[in-house]
Amino acid sequence: MAYAYYLYDTSGRPRPAGLTAAPIMPMNTPTSLSTESVYKIQLMPLLSALRSIHPRHIPVLLLLACTHHTLGDYQTSIALSFEALSIDPECVEAMSNLGTTYKALGREDDAFEWWMKALRIRPTYWDAMDNILGKLFDVAQNTPDNNRRREAYSQALRVCESVIGQVVQDDGRLRIPVRTDEMHRLQRMFFTTATLRTLLPPNGILDAMQDYWRAIELVLRPPQPYGDDECYNMRDLLVATCVAGYIISSASDGPVPDAIVESLSLEGQPPFSELIHRPPLDLFRVVHASGERALNALLHIGGGVFPTLLLLPDQIMRLQMVLFPFSLGVAPAICTRNPHTGHLDLPHESMRQKTNLMTSTVLLTLAKRLQDESLANLRLPGLGGPVNVSVSLVLLLYYVAVSISPSPSTYNNLGILLCALSSSRDMPRTHGQNLLNGPALARFYYQAGLQLDPEHPHLLTNLGSLLKDQGRVEEAIELYMKAIRRKPDFDIALANLGNAVKDLGRSWDAIEYYRRAISLNPDLPEATCGLVNSLSAICDWRGRGSVPNEMGVDENGGIIMPSQTGTPGWITKMIEICERQIDAAYMQTVGIMQKSATKEEWLQVVENAQGRALREDERAHWLECLQRYYDGDDRMRNGINEVGFVIRFMDWAQPRLQRQWYIQAFGKIVSSDEPMFDTSPELERRFLRPVLPANMTSPPVPSVLPFHTFTYPLSLRAARLVAHRNALRISFMAHSQTWLPPHVYRPPPPPLNGKLNIGYVSNDVNDHPLSHLMQSVFELHDRNKFNVFLYTTSPWDGTEYRPRIASRVEYFRDVSTWSARDIIDDISRHNIHILINLGGYTKGARNDIFAARPCPVQMQCMGYAGTLSAGWCDYLLCCIISCPPDMSAAEFWRKNRGKDKEQTHVIFDFDADADPESRSNEWMYTEKFINIPHSFMATDHKQSFREDEGLTVQERAQVPPEELWRNEEKRRATMRRQIFPDLPQDVVIFANFSQVRVCAHSAIFAVWLRILTQVPRSILWLLRFPAAGEEHLLRTARDWAGEEVASRIRFTNVAKKDEHVYRGRVADLFLDTAECNAHTIAADVLWTGTPILTIPKHPHRMCSRVAASMAGATGFGDLMIVENVEEYEHRAVDFARSVKYVDEQDPTGTTIPRGRGELIKLRRNIFLNRDRAPLFDTMRWTRNVEKGYREAWKRWVEGTQYEMSDEWERSEGDVKDSSIIWIPDEDPPEIIIYD
Repeated sequence: MAYAYYLYDTSGRPRPAGLTAAPIMPMNTPTSLSTESVYKIQLMPLLSALRSIHPRHIPVLLLLACTHHTLGDYQTSIALSFEALSIDPECVEAMSNLGTTYKALGREDDAFEWWMKALRIRPTYWDAMDNILGKLFDVAQNTPDNNRRREAYSQALRVCESVIGQVVQDDGRLRIPVRTDEMHRLQRMFFTTATLRTLLPPNGILDAMQDYWRAIELVLRPPQPYGDDECYNMRDLLVATCVAGYIISSASDGPVPDAIVESLSLEGQPPFSELIHRPPLDLFRVVHASGERALNALLHIGGGVFPTLLLLPDQIMRLQMVLFPFSLGVAPAICTRNPHTGHLDLPHESMRQKTNLMTSTVLLTLAKRLQDESLANLRLPGLGGPVNVSVSLVLLLYYVAVSISPSPSTYNNLGILLCALSSSRDMPRTHGQNLLNGPALARFYYQAGLQLDPEHPHLLTNLGSLLKDQGRVEEAIELYMKAIRRKPDFDIALANLGNAVKDLGRSWDAIEYYRRAISLNPDLPEATCGLVNSLSAICDWRGRGSVPNEMGVDENGGIIMPSQTGTPGWITKMIEICERQIDAAYMQTVGIMQKSATKEEWLQVVENAQGRALREDERAHWLECLQRYYDGDDRMRNGINEVGFVIRFMDWAQPRLQRQWYIQAFGKIVSSDEPMFDTSPELERRFLRPVLPANMTSPPVPSVLPFHTFTYPLSLRAARLVAHRNALRISFMAHSQTWLPPHVYRPPPPPLNGKLNIGYVSNDVNDHPLSHLMQSVFELHDRNKFNVFLYTTSPWDGTEYRPRIASRVEYFRDVSTWSARDIIDDISRHNIHILINLGGYTKGARNDIFAARPCPVQMQCMGYAGTLSAGWCDYLLCCIISCPPDMSAAEFWRKNRGKDKEQTHVIFDFDADADPESRSNEWMYTEKFINIPHSFMATDHKQSFREDEGLTVQERAQVPPEELWRNEEKRRATMRRQIFPDLPQDVVIFANFSQVRVCAHSAIFAVWLRILTQVPRSILWLLRFPAAGEEHLLRTARDWAGEEVASRIRFTNVAKKDEHVYRGRVADLFLDTAECNAHTIAADVLWTGTPILTIPKHPHRMCSRVAASMAGATGFGDLMIVENVEEYEHRAVDFARSVKYVDEQDPTGTTIPRGRGELIKLRRNIFLNRDRAPLFDTMRWTRNVEKGYREAWKRWVEGTQYEMSDEWERSEGDVKDSSIIWIPDEDPPEIIIYD
């Protein structure tokens, strides 16, 4: 028979599923004969001979039946199976063979019946079970009838429940023996049952949990028989895994928490702290015996959920040995108990692998299901305690799954989960860092997975993304390329590669990767948004489409005239994606507020922040605002963002709690004559920091970046929410840090003799426009009134800017290698009163520092021309032109106070603090304004760019204006000939030196072309910024205006800073862009006297009003600022037509073209007044800003910063009338008009 089995099994043909025949021993096989020949020539004669000798030998009959089935002789196969049944009516193998053969004949019902008969006789006959389920699943998956599908699944579930009921008792013990090598089949039965329950309403997933638990519990317990004290369950596994994690990491993280040790120290047993050091530790037994004590201790530590454990891969691989030391890390259920020693004997390796794989599959499936957003915060049944769904619970499941069956995909999924975590812990320096957070830990898991499969595309891509986020873009690109070589259709890798290439400044090269990604997945947000950004960066507008009431571009590059509906294209698709991503967040973590705190508990925090009990009207107001989050209202329709509310509430409470602390420690003292100190530990315990709900997940952010909203035609609300959602993410990450103190950061003492400590935080203290503009500001601060701290968060680029600035600041800190904790500790230690953000949402900015709220007053200045829409930014330094007052939420509140109570409560849910999620499109800025006279933009040209004349301010003032102007015209003519030697003097030079991406709105380029058409003797001077934009702009110019106009567009390369500034005088008129103005470049050209023409187009977009702000600060803004595109076009043409030149010889005999006309007059006035203009008066700007700092500090101390506070209610005058800090300019500028 052994040889017969061998011939049957090794003939080269796979046996039909469900036939029962198996080889007993291996032999060498001849391969020259076909399967049919082997069966007919060798196997059949052998079996016939055996049958003649042993006619009632069932194994011979079964093998004969299988052989005839394989050869297609189904009738003979059936007859032989019935013959076997006549000998043994309970021969389940024969029944299963009959079912398989009837299925081959198309007699599905007969097949099903025979499989059911086999299963009734032997519930653990898995082949029959597989066939039955396969049959029912085929019916369910291939029918369009929902009722029939549901019935098929229901029947499959009943079969599973019947088998389980016959095999397993309610307490998990086995009713009948199950072979250890088949334990994984029984696990699969529970797993299948759970899967079926999830497919059947109404409570499928909840009903399925018990089956998932039981599938895992099967392998936790030792071989039967075992006592109640070894009847381990899923709760024991979770608790034991968590405790084991603490034990494993105790060498680096410190001892196991006392609460855990105490909960596991059982009466009559040595303390658990001693058991840890007495291996082997029977952890499961101790945990099981502790009942709910250990679970409750862990939930207390985790704030209501399991603590978040950050374990390294090598620590995870020790997990099974800690959990199952007596079976050397092997699941006890598949071991056998030695009758002589009582110890557990280990199973065969193949058996262990099958069981581990099945157990891991159950754990991973469970983990994946629990990550479903709809299950967030759900109380899990059957765990004997208040265990809610949480990320930390899912993490535990992954840890166990990886420890028993590591695989590349599991490492990858675990890495993805860890990347979303903001928790951190200390780790030994041997790993190269002090602080281990989620993303850093994810890298270890990605690398561990790549050791198993070095070319796993998902691992390569995700590791590449981590490296990209760390600034290691070149390495990331290598990994993305490797992933794509392995999987050319990997859309995410292609999109990520595009992003990385774009980050290197090669947007034009990124386009190919984005398009490939979109061809594979048209709905991939990152690919679409990346493509839009890259195409805009090089002005390739083909296929852009149009939004309502604005010009657009069709697929061929032709103009689409404005319409009320717009035309589909890539810009409209990007907008749709952004809106969809904004709406999706409303369904995140629904119900978290009810599960994390009662309304009374929220009100208690409010009272702590207010420093008193709420009045009845205040209580009613807050309850009405809170009620939205406790009702079952449509979250999406009403814009109800629960996660956003929780984070905003924390950001709202912290500075108010800091103020209450300050008042308790020092009183309402704006400054002091003597040093004051807060030494009361009681205040630390009193002003506790609000904490995030333990089971809250990170808020999602749109794929569109805040900076990109400057040039995209998004609605006011959408642009506000792009910024706000990023602010929420930053706040969440900051509030999640385990190193934060339990209390809010201690407020600084009153400034001694009124001398404020101000701290600037910047990532641009290098050769960067911010440093070009602000390098003297830090030095010009009045050192009698301010101590100046400057924290630079980026590495030095080797240029002269950083050393120069550092030499001017007494407290300069290069914190580019510091952790957030170290930076914040330094800020707190130096008692910074006001912290100024110079980065905003620019690349590399450290907003996480501000989100932790180390300082009472925080604001943003200069670096980012837009709202941060963040609770951790109190003020925005701006001016009346750049930020119209009615765009401020606080001013909007004053304007509408008492008008529409219901609507007001929706928009202003924290006193007078507005909810950015509200549907209102009437306001933009959550920050209060500090209104700087003239312009919010600081410049340094007066100090830094005087080489053109070689005169100091004092020397220049002594030179007659006519001489200054004659010399300037001479310099200008000379430089003009150097740059454009072929250009006649009477040709007007229009110019724009911005990156071509700010021309991303094609409408302004069309205006420029119309201007060129109307001024034949003119050119348009642009920069190759980047060079790839040149061909697209020229092609568009040819298509829209013809070859002649296109030939008058001149491109030059980007120049070094000094050359760039000085050559700006060559242009006659700088044509500004409308969606996002020139910023630093506007200051550069105005310094040389070149007029600009600008439109402050959008009231809500600061970036579209910057140039108007600067133009106004020259004293001649009325000539350079227009209201609309039509006026822009007419003004440019009129200016150009006014220009005339008359040659004149100077005393040396040099011919100088002397300009005449309105445009030349404007240039002359700008140039001659540049040392008087407020725009270039850095000292004036600094003194005015200092007034704003002092007033902001005063309002915080006195409490008038916060509307509806008692102090504000009692106040009068400007503070009550307006939230804006209006800075007076006591020294009016002396602008001289030269005819």
